[in-house]
Amino acid sequence: MSTPSITVTIDGRTLTQDDIHAIEFERIKHVFRDMSALGAQLHDATGADMTLEQALALPFAKAKEALVVTKVRLGREGILNLYKDRLAQSDEMWHRIAAETVKGRNMQPAYVEVDVDGVTIGDFIAYNRALNKNGDTTAPFYIHPEHFVFEAKDGGQYVMETVGEYQEPTFQFLYLGPNPTKPVEEDADTTISIAGDTAWLVSDHTYLPIMGIHQFKAKKGGMRAKLGIFFPENAPIEMVNGHKEHLAVEFSNALTYAARKKSIMSPVFNAVVILRKALTRK
Repeated sequence: MSTPSITVTIDGRTLTQDDIHAIEFERIKHVFRDMSALGAQLHDATGADMTLEQALALPFAKAKEALVVTKVRLGREGILNLYKDRLAQSDEMWHRIAAETVKGRNMQPAYVEVDVDGVTIGDFIAYNRALNKNGDTTAPFYIHPEHFVFEAKDGGQYVMETVGEYQEPTFQFLYLGPNPTKPVEEDADTTISIAGDTAWLVSDHTYLPIMGIHQFKAKKGGMRAKLGIFFPENAPIEMVNGHKEHLAVEFSNALTYAARKKSIMSPVFNAVVILRKALTRK
């Protein structure tokens, strides 16, 4: 098992892994408080019942595991039912934002820069493909505490998460179709990118005016990434800034797990990435 070296930069400020764990810990506590307020029974890492006070007193690692166990005990339908009124509130917010948005105009970028040693682009691609293929519904819970539902099917991903740490969770479908519109041009040193421009609310298929492009740049023994989510001009700035922290936690955890669970397909994807990089230099 290897531990990667990960450096995250947001708006010129470098975050240590301790900084990122502190952000994650606060969001774990936030979810505990919300679930308790909604009437959910909380569980510790062993599955035993616990109170909100007991949950908030847990150290980081045990709190993280306890939140995963609580979500597993609730199950997909239990989580959706628990949050049904709050999801409706979130839908209303997105209806207002979508109604006032011209797609692609004056978008607000949320950028996060990541530099990692110990995980290559190929390793990361292999890990994410395995995650989608294996249908491990708990892995997203470990990657971010504000992931509530994740299911890869129908050509995309059904995701319930709190977008930008802002107010209530959103239940959305992210369509992973071919040739998405990129919100910006790739950087000259980008090896490969993943873009998305199509998402909608699961409840009524209202289009969500959010775009994204994550750019990955190969380097020896690791990679650099420029993560970008682009929000409409009328989205709250708190959401835009909060999503930078969301990305920092999400990708730091995903890279850590990718290092621990390197796939036998990693060398294949690494070879493809090296070839692509060589061709782009010509």
